[in-house]
Formats: sequence, structure tokens, C-alpha cells
Amino acid sequence: MRVRRRRRVPALPTCRELLCAPELGILTSLETSLHIAIVAIVAAQPELHPTADGYDTVSTPAALAADHVIVCAQTLAVAIAAYRATLHDPPQDLPF
Repeated sequence: MRVRRRRRVPALPTCRELLCAPELGILTSLETSLHIAIVAIVAAQPELHPTADGYDTVSTPAALAADHVIVCAQTLAVAIAAYRATLHDPPQDLPF
């Protein structure tokens, strides 16, 4: 069905980044949780394990539902990345 790709886990925001954009804290937590959820779901559903050709063969209702959860999680991760891209660089006059 879908091609699975490895996603990198985001780096923790710095104090400067959190001061300028406090939402980065919870967004980083959410991104990490999404990554862990996807890995756990794939581990729990053998049908979702990557195949030699890079495509999944999904046939059971549980695997189809798991695949849907993964797609939704990936969509949310893309939305978070788009939001992050809109944030401006932190000001340079902070005391730390």
C-alpha cells in the first residue's frame, strides 16, 4: 500500500527557542510521540513490516486500521513541520 520511510526524531528545542516560541516544547513532544506510535504500531502489525520492494501488503482489518492511523500521524507530522517552518529566528539580544 504505502511506502514507509524512516523519520528522524526532532532535536530538543533550546532555551532561546522556547523563550521565543514556547509551543515548540509541546510540538517536539508530540512529534516524538508520533514517531514512537508509528514504530510501535508497525511492530504490532507484522503485515506493516517493510517488504523487499518497499511496499506493504495490508489485508486484515486491524492492519488496515493501523495503516490509517500511521497515515494520519504522518499527516500531522507534516503539519507540525510546516508550522515550525513559519517560526522566525529567535532574537539575538537574549541574555543567554
